[in-house]
Amino acid sequence: MPSRVTSRDVARAAGVSQNTVSLVIHDSPRVRPETKATVRAAMKRLGYHPNAVAAALRTQSTPVLLFVVRKSTVHDHVTAELLAGAIEGAEHFGDSVLVIAVDAGARLAVNAFHAGWASGSLVFAVEPNDRVVTELTAAGCPTVSLLQPSTDCPPEYLVHADDAGGARQAIAHLLERGHTRIGLVTARLEPDAEGPAFQRTRAAWEAAQAGGATLVPAYTAAWTTEGGLRAGRELLQSSPRPSAIFAISDRAAFGVLQAAREAHLRVPEDMAVVGFDDTEWARYCDPPLTTVEFPLRTIGRLGAERLLGGTPTDLTPVPTRLIVRQSS
Repeated sequence: MPSRVTSRDVARAAGVSQNTVSLVIHDSPRVRPETKATVRAAMKRLGYHPNAVAAALRTQSTPVLLFVVRKSTVHDHVTAELLAGAIEGAEHFGDSVLVIAVDAGARLAVNAFHAGWASGSLVFAVEPNDRVVTELTAAGCPTVSLLQPSTDCPPEYLVHADDAGGARQAIAHLLERGHTRIGLVTARLEPDAEGPAFQRTRAAWEAAQAGGATLVPAYTAAWTTEGGLRAGRELLQSSPRPSAIFAISDRAAFGVLQAAREAHLRVPEDMAVVGFDDTEWARYCDPPLTTVEFPLRTIGRLGAERLLGGTPTDLTPVPTRLIVRQSS
């Protein structure tokens, strides 16, 4: 993904301060016409487009962004990685991040915004059109939705991964290994579903079909090790048994590995296993798990930069990549 041009880059190219660039953007009479012409020429040359929302954020008295997360996911590795990235992105602009844990609604975060504690919010959205995103946007708080789409946010304020591309890579890898009957551990989805689970599942089906393979599904209500264990047992009891299993989360894949051990199957000799997320534990399990990297830190960083920087020129999903280890 190409790097985003910032006002700092424009200042460097024009040989002026970042504050002067800001004054030019607002057509301040304090800047001489020839300096304005130099700065505007640099903006055009670099392809810099000022962001009106970002400008509003930068004039707030308190340079703080809200990172809004559900209480139920506070201890999740996804939260930790997104937050680490958000802090990196905010620090680039001299801002700090304030974490607010909420239940179903966004009242606490909305109150923080209205009280002047912060100038914008990043939301770890747990579902499409997340209620927290909706409430913050309705309150006038500039809001970025992380991971899940929302009709309340403009396209530049959604930051998510290429989940479909990652799933296609996983299935292609198994096809290259000669597997023609592949188990799929996934969540049972509603007909109008969106979001990561839907993208990963649909892409896996399409890739398997295009490659002439049979996909055998087993459903789990949650992306947990326990859910993966139950789904793995179900797939191993099917006839004929799949020679490989793709789980749409690493946690579910860990459960599949346990199911294979219970059935006295060797991985990958008797059955290959591929996960999705590249959690810290994927490289240390036995055998180390082949998985798709989920670029959470990059997503968190880009979320902060979308609020505080210029309008991005590339709104495509953050790329994912397959990491091949010993489980396949």
